[in-house]
Amino acid sequence: MRLRRSVEFLGASLAVLLLSSACFHVLGFQVLPPEAPPARNAEVARSVWKTFSLQAPEFRVFKDELSRLSRDSHHGYHQDVFSLGRHGELFPKHSPLSGVVAAPFYGLFGDSGFWILQQILALLLFYYTLRITSLVDECESGLVTLTALAILSETLVGLHCYQFSYDLHGVVLVVCGLHLMYSRPLWGSALATLSVFVRPSYVLLLPFLLTAWRDLPECGARLRNALVGAGLVLGLYCAVNDLMWGSPFATAYHRVAAFSPEGTLFIEDHPRGFDLNVLLSDWPRKLFGTRVGLVTFNSALLAFPWVCAWASRSANKWFTFSTMAGSLAYGVYVFSYRDWDISFIGNRFLLPSVYLYILNFIPWCSDRLRSRRARRA
Repeated sequence: MRLRRSVEFLGASLAVLLLSSACFHVLGFQVLPPEAPPARNAEVARSVWKTFSLQAPEFRVFKDELSRLSRDSHHGYHQDVFSLGRHGELFPKHSPLSGVVAAPFYGLFGDSGFWILQQILALLLFYYTLRITSLVDECESGLVTLTALAILSETLVGLHCYQFSYDLHGVVLVVCGLHLMYSRPLWGSALATLSVFVRPSYVLLLPFLLTAWRDLPECGARLRNALVGAGLVLGLYCAVNDLMWGSPFATAYHRVAAFSPEGTLFIEDHPRGFDLNVLLSDWPRKLFGTRVGLVTFNSALLAFPWVCAWASRSANKWFTFSTMAGSLAYGVYVFSYRDWDISFIGNRFLLPSVYLYILNFIPWCSDRLRSRRARRA
């Protein structure tokens, strides 16, 4: 019975994703839009497949072109494509893990492989959302899960599942790792922690993810295993940072390259960290903007007060507290970031916050539906 329901859910999810992709294709969107992060990540994947190198040849061409333009126009240029390695290498600024994972898909299917990879990852995301909410709600609710993902959270099922977006990759690691932590804390925490290779700021989610299943038996042993798994991956992350950027605590964002009016390459001071002035400003656009408004593209958030009330009496209070607190904490961080609105359709920076909220919204919906049926009966 469970296998049949899983197959039905995956089939319905695939239909939703294909319909979404068809709509974006008709509207003229591209899987690899030129001069955008998806296309740059694709260049890295091609380089990994052909030469086993993260240094895409296009980066060198791009660097030479910007250097020439700077000299000719006597005007400085900023770029968002590559960062300078410890020995002057041109490494991708965004998610080198995405290029590595996508390389075999490019090798097997050409450029179509980037779209295929996105559909596979989206299916994994949908399926493990169903599994997590079934554990929390103790009842499978495939229709509610798919409806919440497809209609009430447009930021998720949309451009990020169609274009080669690395933001989707990070959320998949978080959700799949969170599910695996239920039965395999060490491996689950390691998988979730891999998300820092996609976006370093995901490290802020780890305290909430690692303790999400605290109410389960053998809490002490589970937490130790989770900490070991996260520690191993964070150790690997620091080693990679030292190898690529020259310090265990440096990331690509610390080594972003820019060009002076003389065409000289230098390391730019990239905006990062918490800015109270940014956090306190522009909230109408942050919540209801037509392009990146949080509530505009995630109508499930309209039920936020009721979901919080349900969470306070849930049988899995610690899970709901951890995920909701992680959602809020990461949202506050994003809204304190100077470039919080650099996105296209829906705020891609807020995908983890939206998704951790959805993991509670779906059980709340199921509980409401069961209560309504019971009253009618």
